[in-house]
Amino acid sequence: MTILASAIYLIEYLGRYDLAAAMIEMIGSFGENAETKLGLALTMMAISYGFGQIVMGVVGDRVPPRFVVFAGLLGAGACNIAVGCATNATLVWILWFLNGLCKAMIWPSLLRQMSCDMSDKGFQAGVMGVSIASNVGIVLVYLAVVPLSILLFSWRLAFWFSGFAEVAAGVVWVLSVRTIPSVGLLKHALRDGAHGAPEPEKKRKPVLPILFAAGIPLLYFVVIAHGLLRDGVTSWMPKLLTDTYDLGNVAAIMSSAILPVFSTVCVIIAGIVYMKLKNEVTSSAIFWGVVVISLGCLTFTIGRSAILTVILLALAMSGIQGINHILTTRVPHRFAYAGIVSTVAGLLNSATYVGAAVSGYGIALYSKAFGWHATVVAWLVAAAAGTLALVLCFARWKRFISRPSEDKTPEN
Repeated sequence: MTILASAIYLIEYLGRYDLAAAMIEMIGSFGENAETKLGLALTMMAISYGFGQIVMGVVGDRVPPRFVVFAGLLGAGACNIAVGCATNATLVWILWFLNGLCKAMIWPSLLRQMSCDMSDKGFQAGVMGVSIASNVGIVLVYLAVVPLSILLFSWRLAFWFSGFAEVAAGVVWVLSVRTIPSVGLLKHALRDGAHGAPEPEKKRKPVLPILFAAGIPLLYFVVIAHGLLRDGVTSWMPKLLTDTYDLGNVAAIMSSAILPVFSTVCVIIAGIVYMKLKNEVTSSAIFWGVVVISLGCLTFTIGRSAILTVILLALAMSGIQGINHILTTRVPHRFAYAGIVSTVAGLLNSATYVGAAVSGYGIALYSKAFGWHATVVAWLVAAAAGTLALVLCFARWKRFISRPSEDKTPEN
C-alpha cells in the first residue's frame, strides 16, 4: 500500500506543479498579460482544489475511495493533456480550474484508504513515504520533466507527459487497490462496493463538536498561512531569481529543484520529531521556527547573492514541508476513531489551497507593484501569523489527544 500510494501521489504532483515550473517559458508563448493570466491559473486551481477538498473529503467517507481516486486521476490527466494543446492563457486557467476539482478527489480518499488498509504503525511509515514521494515528484518536474521538455520540444511536452502518466496511474490504482487486505483502524470503512461502509446500526458521531473540541478552526488558519508560503515560494522562486539575479529561464527552473531536495530531508526529520513528541502541534511549532528564521534572514540578504537566496528559500521551504507533513497527514489520522479521516483531511488540505489561492494571483500583483524584497517581508508576516495561531492551539490540542476516544465527542 505504501508503494502504491507513494507512486500515485508522485505522479499526481507531476500534473500539479508542471504549470508553475513551465510558467516562465509559457509567458513567452502567450504574449501580453500572460504573466497575470497564468498567475490567475494558479489561483483558480487553488480555489477549485480548496473548495473541492471540503466536498470530496465528505464524499470520501461515504463513497468507495477506490473509485474516487480513479476518477480524480483520469480527470486531472485529461486536463493536463488539454493544457499541452492550449493556444491562449485564458484557456489554460479554465483547464487549471478543472484540474483542481479533479485533484481534490485524490488526497482525502487516498488517506482514508491508507487508514483502512494499514495498521497504525504502517500508516505512520506510509504517510512519510507519500510525503517523500511528493517531493520527488516536484524534483522531477523542476529538474527533469519541464527542462527536458523545453530543450527537446517545448513546454507542451511536459503537460502531455504528466497527463498520460496520471491516466496510467489511475488504471493501475483501480486494478491494484482491491487486492490489498484491510487491516487498519478503518477496516470497516468503505473500500469497495461490498465492504467498508460503517455498520448501519452504529450511530455516526457528530462531526462539528469533534472538530471544535480539537481546535480545528484555529489549525485551519495555521494551514492557510502554511499554504500561502508553500505555493508562494515554490511557484514564484524561478521568477524571483530571474528578476533579481538575471538568471536564464532553464537555470532558474532547475535551481528551484533544490527546494524539494531539502524538503525531503525535512519530511524525514519531521517524522522523527513527531514520533518523539507524539504531539502534532508541538512538533509543527519547531518547523515554524525554521521558517521564520530563514525568511527573516532573507529580508536582509536578498539581492546580494543568488546562492544564498536559494539556500534560505530552501531552508524556509523545508520548514514549510515539515509543517505540511505533520498537519495535513498526521492530524487526520487522529480522527480515525470517529470515521472522519477523509473529512478532516479534506478540510485541512482545503486550507492549504486557500492560502495558495492568495499566493498565486496575489504574489503576481504584489511583486510587480512593490518588488521582491517587499514580497519576502510579506511572507515573513504570514509565517509570524501562522506561528501565533499555532501557539493558541497548544492547550486545546493537548487536551484533545490526551482523552480516550470515547470521551472526545462532547455529549449532546
